[in-house]
Amino acid sequence: MRTVNLGDALGRFIKNHYVFIIIMAVLLLFLAMVSAQKIYMATGTETFVFKDSQIYKDIEYYTENFQATNFLILITSDNVFSPDVLQAMELLGSQIKVNPKVYNVTGLHTVLGRYSAGSMVNSAQAERILALLPPDMTGFLAPSKHHTIMSVLLRGDLEETEKPAILADVKNAIRWVPMPAGTSAQVTGETAMMLEIQQEMMHSMMLMLASAVIMMIIALWFTFSHSKWRLLPLPIVLVGVIFTGGIMGLTGVPLTMVSMAVFPILIGLGVEYAIQFQNRMMEELASGKAPGDAVVATVKNIGPPVTYSVMTCLLGFLSILASPVPMIFDFGLMCMIGVTVCFLSALFLLLSILVLLSSRAGRVQHRTEQHGIIEKVIERVAETTTRHPVVVVFAFIAMIAGYALDPTIGVEIDQSSFAPQDMPSVVLFRSLTNIVDIKTTDMIIQVKAHDVTAPDAVRWMDNFSSYELTNNPDVLAVSSINTLMASHNDGTVPYTAPEIRNVLGQIPWDEQRRYIDDYRTTSIITMTINDLPTDQQMSMLRRVEKDLAFLSPPAGVSATLSGQSRVMLMTLGSLTSDRLQMTLISGFMVLIGLFIVYRGDWVRSVVPVIAVVIVTGLSCIVMILLHMKYTPLSVTLGALTIGIGIDFSILHMERYYEEKAKGYPPMDAMRIATAKIGNAIFSSASTVIAGFGALVMSNFSILSNFGLVTIIDFILALCSAFVIMPPLLVTLDTWWSKVRGVKV
Repeated sequence: MRTVNLGDALGRFIKNHYVFIIIMAVLLLFLAMVSAQKIYMATGTETFVFKDSQIYKDIEYYTENFQATNFLILITSDNVFSPDVLQAMELLGSQIKVNPKVYNVTGLHTVLGRYSAGSMVNSAQAERILALLPPDMTGFLAPSKHHTIMSVLLRGDLEETEKPAILADVKNAIRWVPMPAGTSAQVTGETAMMLEIQQEMMHSMMLMLASAVIMMIIALWFTFSHSKWRLLPLPIVLVGVIFTGGIMGLTGVPLTMVSMAVFPILIGLGVEYAIQFQNRMMEELASGKAPGDAVVATVKNIGPPVTYSVMTCLLGFLSILASPVPMIFDFGLMCMIGVTVCFLSALFLLLSILVLLSSRAGRVQHRTEQHGIIEKVIERVAETTTRHPVVVVFAFIAMIAGYALDPTIGVEIDQSSFAPQDMPSVVLFRSLTNIVDIKTTDMIIQVKAHDVTAPDAVRWMDNFSSYELTNNPDVLAVSSINTLMASHNDGTVPYTAPEIRNVLGQIPWDEQRRYIDDYRTTSIITMTINDLPTDQQMSMLRRVEKDLAFLSPPAGVSATLSGQSRVMLMTLGSLTSDRLQMTLISGFMVLIGLFIVYRGDWVRSVVPVIAVVIVTGLSCIVMILLHMKYTPLSVTLGALTIGIGIDFSILHMERYYEEKAKGYPPMDAMRIATAKIGNAIFSSASTVIAGFGALVMSNFSILSNFGLVTIIDFILALCSAFVIMPPLLVTLDTWWSKVRGVKV
């Protein structure tokens, strides 16, 4: 019974159905373009915490019940206390409140109206009233005579997709309401800033895609000049990118600051796969084969090595899916889906189009690449390092030094710092921060119980608050339902059920609602702490988490960090601990895959993995030299470098064994292999680097910094394939051959 070769079968399928494949690709392209319209931007909590987790549900409950989403309006004037300015604020607030999705509008005008029985006040009266208010309130409400802040509170049940329209309505209201001479009003605040950053993200992605296309045209024009239809791989890959976008829209994967990087990466990788197929197809056609026979030979001969390349890439990316941070998980998932889709596009669509074009073009001429200066330089370098394998020892020492220094690299998760710092919304938010001059931030403890006003819950909250104020020097103040009750009970917190009921009965529900929910099953403790650097904030969060475990609540009561504090603790913890784990898992998965492919040949499996893992250690040194911090995107560097960069070493190694099979001794086989494969690997690397180079063009630092480091890493991976891998492979292969008694 004849064995059917999969490559042969796929080649014959393309040969017999290439028109059908092209038609189906066009139909799928149309569907993908429609589906891609569903892609949406995301910068909220859901990008850091999975929606189906209890942590996300707790944070969302806290946000909806205790943390009002709002826009801030910065009013600047010669005198914000003047009646004309206050009247304009009143009119502006009334105009904004017309929108049913706005819960309330508050500001200097509402506070002064409350203390003056609704009558208009003059400047002197306004200043006297403010002098009676708590400093923390006046410091935010009217930080100076020239600035005041209005708050536009949104309804708590709004979807993220509804907020941009409300922001547009607020801006329109500011344009419609006349302001006194010398007075201006501008929308700001973190919510407004993040919405405008989302808009800039789309613009930046279009810029990156355009840059990737231009850079790929240049790369293909010069490195693929020997082939007919040299630019054809690019539109094929763009089709694959659109397919990937369609899958994103269909599955509901959002576009984040991390997943924005997927598309330029896919262009670089996809073009590399397409070049391999087209180059071999052109060779088969030039040898005199008919288009149908040429495609069968192409798939049969080049299909397996390209498939192995895709396999190692996917195995390298697989570790990214272990991340507990959704934006990192989505990035890894879309990279894996995109790589697979671009590979299938190159295999089926590109070869089908080549069959169609070559059938109409007649005999195809294909020039072979001429050996030039690149091959000579690479050959000389590989030959030198092969004769001096001590270079591998130095590389290992550098790798160990890099990993030893890795913990000193900082971590950054503030999304506003990733955006262009000259964006008007970012500049305005920074100005607001300077004007208000707030040097503190809040840490939230979320307490749950059947009744959070029960004596045991109240007593525990009081004990915990006192412990933090006494033992934690960075905790400046604590507020909770306890402090509210104490303020209405001569400074004493009631501990018995009757006393608690009596005191709460004296407090308006609106004031209680700041600390307990409608069902009295959830309460919050707000700890005002010093505004610390990221690393110190991390230590502070871990300390409070340990305190919660040490002073554990009574039975039936639970307490956890909540809000942005918990998001920060989870994300920073992931970025600091998971990045090395991700790299190790990636290397191990690729090693297992190669071990299976090479049927237990440990030398072939281990050598390329070692060559690329060395680069991941050197990457740590690169980040230190460039004064960069880890971000949710750069934490994937190790996995990406292994998944993509290992291809260079595998191609070089395969050619070495091919030459060795011809009877050449190891040293000569390596020298000849390097001379023959050098330019091909260089061309392949240039397309990948061109794709990542588009990231450098982004005005988002998270992308441009990642693109720069990745390019350096891939250049190092390319160097490793010609500097580290040759002496390592020749040494181990020679030694293992002697151990097995095989003639070298």
